Amino acid sequence: MIRILLVDDQKSIRERLKSLLETEPDFDIVGMVDNGYDAIEQVKLLLPDVVLMDMEMPDIDGVLATKIISHSSRKTKVLVLSSHDSDEYVADSIYAGANGYILKGAPAQEICDAVRFVNRGYMQIAPGLFEKFIPDRVEAGLLEWKPRSSNERMPVSRIEYPGSLELTGINKPTATKSTAIVPGTEFEQPSELILDITAWGRSRKSIGWYQATALVVAGLGLTCSLYLLRQSLNKPAETPERQDRAQQLHDLPFVGKIEPLHITKIDATIPGIVTVIPIAIGKTVKVGDRLLSIRNVDAERANRTKQLQQQQLAAQQQQIALQQASQQQQQALQQQQIAIGERQAAAGRISNIQLAIANYQRNLAPLRQQVADANVRVNLVATQAERLPVSQKREAIVRAQAIYERTLATYERLTQYQSQGAISQERVEQAEKEMTVAKSDLNIARSDYDSLIATAKVATEKQAAQTKSTQLQQQLTLAEQAGQLQQLQAQLQTARAEYQQIETKLQQIQKTMPNGKPSAIAIASTQPPVLEPTKIDITAPISGMAIEIPISTGDRVFAGSKLMSIVDPKKLKIVVDVEAQQAALLKTGQKALVKVGTAIESQELVALVTNIAPPIDRSTQRIEVEFTNPKPTVLIGQNGTVYFPK
Repeated sequence: MIRILLVDDQKSIRERLKSLLETEPDFDIVGMVDNGYDAIEQVKLLLPDVVLMDMEMPDIDGVLATKIISHSSRKTKVLVLSSHDSDEYVADSIYAGANGYILKGAPAQEICDAVRFVNRGYMQIAPGLFEKFIPDRVEAGLLEWKPRSSNERMPVSRIEYPGSLELTGINKPTATKSTAIVPGTEFEQPSELILDITAWGRSRKSIGWYQATALVVAGLGLTCSLYLLRQSLNKPAETPERQDRAQQLHDLPFVGKIEPLHITKIDATIPGIVTVIPIAIGKTVKVGDRLLSIRNVDAERANRTKQLQQQQLAAQQQQIALQQASQQQQQALQQQQIAIGERQAAAGRISNIQLAIANYQRNLAPLRQQVADANVRVNLVATQAERLPVSQKREAIVRAQAIYERTLATYERLTQYQSQGAISQERVEQAEKEMTVAKSDLNIARSDYDSLIATAKVATEKQAAQTKSTQLQQQLTLAEQAGQLQQLQAQLQTARAEYQQIETKLQQIQKTMPNGKPSAIAIASTQPPVLEPTKIDITAPISGMAIEIPISTGDRVFAGSKLMSIVDPKKLKIVVDVEAQQAALLKTGQKALVKVGTAIESQELVALVTNIAPPIDRSTQRIEVEFTNPKPTVLIGQNGTVYFPK
């Protein structure tokens, strides 16, 4: 199994590489990072076999990250996967210690084979790039590779011997000349390759079958590389007609199908049987909504076993409870009789005190009538103050405020539309007049409310003074009679507390008495078993719309089985094919327009170019555009037209 670490600052490229490499049975994707610094740290932690490295990244670029990784980890090989084919990028990568350099537009099988070659210790360079690495040596007919500095360590993946490894082209070197071999490079006449291996201390080592196999593979690779190089050199130049089409990019429509930006897959966490699926494909869900229910058959079987063990333990404790109940019954009956007598005495004391309080309050009836008459007069004054239409004025302010805010929002929206040329200036001026009238009505309502509040304040102050006078008179009258009544109420409270204590004591005695069901005591003293949940509700982790439900009610699922897919219907993307000459005028982050719907009911949405894929067949590139749908309509699956304005 080859452990692979993906390093690229574009998430779409990382995900595409992951989906590509995961299909190979001998590949294991151990991590993905978006910058050189994290790549260095992950190599220390994960110890991958191969690192697929991008060149242009923030913080630490791919060249420096490659140099650090190749010098710090002898086990890890670095394979550069770049979109640049210039000689500077290729040379800097190899000098930094990379074990190979291929382009992102290479076929999938070529990328997979390059990973395997690099993992075995070979150097892999994409066809047509070796001349960019050392073009002056190709013209001279002599191929020679070495690091920029003699102190710089050779890449880890190179085959190292105590002596030297020499690779030449047409001109044969002398026996004393020491050069280095780079498996996978191209030559004008690969059939005339000469390989000399000088052993340590003038001794020569024989070439084993694995070295011979490597040389045969390298020769075949060089031949294919030369063929592809010649085909690219013989490619005809662009015609004026193709150049004109590239210049007309901004006026051309590109049609594609609208897709969700992200798909959230929900998998089963436990095995079981699907019992309920309350939602259907196309239904909108919110975070926390129940998507489906699973009955855990294994948990049900385990719970039945635990309950049976619990019943057996309870039966044993019932026998013990029968013996204890007969001993406790006599003691409990005696204590119950004593507590009943004490409760009857306390109830008699409470009855006598309540009777005395009732007689005393009966004598205070005339005084209460006077207090009631005074309260009626105070309430009459309060009612007159409440008749002021304060609430009506307050509601008038709220209505005026709402009208003003609505007209203000309308004016601002129409102003924005007018700046875009969508409506006329007259419509904006009409909205401005409506806003001015609404603001005037709001000021009048506030003025009326302030005047009414001032009037109500005067009435409230007068009422408060009258209420205060009445309360003082009532307090003076009641204070004379409060002393004796408070004493009686204190006695009543004490008697009730005694009665409650006796009642609590009697209840405790009754609880401890055997009731003829000792099994209940035994079961209560037994620790209940911990049962596993037999029904699991799967809830929505995000808000969105269900687009795929591969299961149905009654299906049996296992841990890891796919249950559902949810997408956000507002976050969308559309992929269109653009000619390579036209795609060269685009860049990521550039604005685009997406038109959806018919001519009668169409909408135009602002989008951004998020990814420009490498050429598919050297003439077409796929452009990925992301946008947000502000309306509740569902656009997924519909066709959309993309424009790239200037």
